[in-house]
Amino acid sequence: MNLVQYKHIVLASGSPRRKDYLDKYNLNFEVIKGDIDETVMRGEGPESYARRMALEKANEVIPECTADAVVIAADTIVVFESEILGKPPSPEDVLPMLKKLNGKSHEVITSYQIVDKGTNEEVNRSVFTKVRFNRLSDHILKAYSRSREPLDKAGAYSIQGLGTILVESIEGSYNNVVGLPIEILLQDLIAMQVIDTK
Repeated sequence: MNLVQYKHIVLASGSPRRKDYLDKYNLNFEVIKGDIDETVMRGEGPESYARRMALEKANEVIPECTADAVVIAADTIVVFESEILGKPPSPEDVLPMLKKLNGKSHEVITSYQIVDKGTNEEVNRSVFTKVRFNRLSDHILKAYSRSREPLDKAGAYSIQGLGTILVESIEGSYNNVVGLPIEILLQDLIAMQVIDTK
């Protein structure tokens, strides 16, 4: 699939997984990562939080971008029984998080913000995927928790990495669980005339 790109894209994220998705479609972009406070506000629901994070990440880097830039920012969270499970704060927090999800279902929400600085057009979208974990022994959970993979992942697992052993099934976008629902994002970029198909 060949795409024509009309505008300069800025990815407001340091995530290698999001970068890989844009690379896969041969999009030209630069990475500018902002630094924001990711504290959940009192009474804030999971989707509202993810949307706010995506918006704040975009707003943080917009001043550094050229006048014609299109900024893409995203935030992915894991939600279990209304609790937001972010990245484990320390290696000691990985196993308790995995045990909480073990054999049960949770939801992955990715919210992304697209801002066309030249036209002021914006899109803020949230995508939801239901993930069910296998019921695994403590032995397997401990083995996975000892790897370095869970440390920078929401919910302490990577569906595309070693953590695939944890997942029994998903309902919805697999790419969303990885960290960017690229199949939906590309449609928005086409609608905004940032890119098009040849």
